[in-house]
Amino acid sequence: MRKSLCYHLMFLCMLVAVNTTAQPRSTTLIRSTFEDEGISMDLDKPVYFPGDTARLVIQRTKSAATAALTPMMEMEGTTFRASDESTYFAIIPQTITPGSYRILLRIIHAGGQRFLYETGRAVEVEEHQVVEQLGQYVSIAPSDGSSDPHTAMTLDGWQIRALHVVFQRDKIRPRMGPQFATIRTSVLLRDGTTAQTFERRVVTFRSHGNPERDRAMFSQYRKAYGAYAAISWDELRRVRLPLDSLPAWSMIRVNIEPDYTITLGAYDGSNSFTRYFRVRGPTIETGFSLGIPKVLYDTRSRDSIEYGNTSAMVRFYHVNAESGNRFPVSLGLGTFGVNSPIDVGVGRGGFALSMFLDLVELMRTFEIEIIKKINLGLEVTPFISIGKKSRVLLNAQVSLAL
Repeated sequence: MRKSLCYHLMFLCMLVAVNTTAQPRSTTLIRSTFEDEGISMDLDKPVYFPGDTARLVIQRTKSAATAALTPMMEMEGTTFRASDESTYFAIIPQTITPGSYRILLRIIHAGGQRFLYETGRAVEVEEHQVVEQLGQYVSIAPSDGSSDPHTAMTLDGWQIRALHVVFQRDKIRPRMGPQFATIRTSVLLRDGTTAQTFERRVVTFRSHGNPERDRAMFSQYRKAYGAYAAISWDELRRVRLPLDSLPAWSMIRVNIEPDYTITLGAYDGSNSFTRYFRVRGPTIETGFSLGIPKVLYDTRSRDSIEYGNTSAMVRFYHVNAESGNRFPVSLGLGTFGVNSPIDVGVGRGGFALSMFLDLVELMRTFEIEIIKKINLGLEVTPFISIGKKSRVLLNAQVSLAL
């Protein structure tokens, strides 16, 4: 009776070992308080992936031990199978949800008593996280846009606001794991400055063919990665772009890249998805220009005028309905040949109409970009002076478009 009680106390007082680090060959030691016997456990890997085989080695420090033991894992449908007296194997199911699964010991004493003990060890299961090529499964709908800003697709405002990123989940290759991506949407004004930028982090993955399992995996990712806690179930397949307030003829740049802060790996600059759209605006625009003209020819040169070095014009531009480029020739109305925009007097300039050939705008039609807001070209100006006869002038002019 006393001996049986001693065995009961021996098993009830087993201690869980202190060494449970994540190193591949670390060992958990279970030692009896009253006996010299101990049990050591050793897993061959710190982390396993679905489909891997877990190898567990159990060693007992007392060869005369009479209790039978069996390792158990808290993983549905998975059991350890013995290959010899000390080595056990278990296959991690392909459909397992990543997580930490405890290893327990079921011990049966020679007298028939059964005990179940915590070992302090666990099988850590992670899912494969291989970065898929974005072009494999990412697109933009209902219009795909252009990969070149010079040929950006021009859409009406309501069409731009309907754009969304589409993840074709069935095109993600098997065993690639979750795909974490960052969507950056920028609104660029005509002069090239960035008006606003939006950033959205999303996750998607190949469907497992089981809606319940897909939802379980989705919930796990939301809990595991704080930056992705705000994503919704619908965003596994499509993500709406935040495009509400859009200036006319602005450029929309949508850039999608893998989130390497979540999926570790070498940065691959070629693995990105970028599309450009242009917001259609009015085909007739008005603007104001402040110029410095140089008179080249005066039809009434004998009736000389002391021209000032400034002109100020309200200009009217025709805009190409697809490219958004202004026609190189514009019409203007304002003051000419003055020392300041309002310095109009006898012999000091006057009012003029203007037909201006803008060489800078002409180069933009050939996709040659130079300094923004600067106009340079030739101007034909019917000029009405104060106190002098009207005339027609041919000028060279540099102006600033405001």
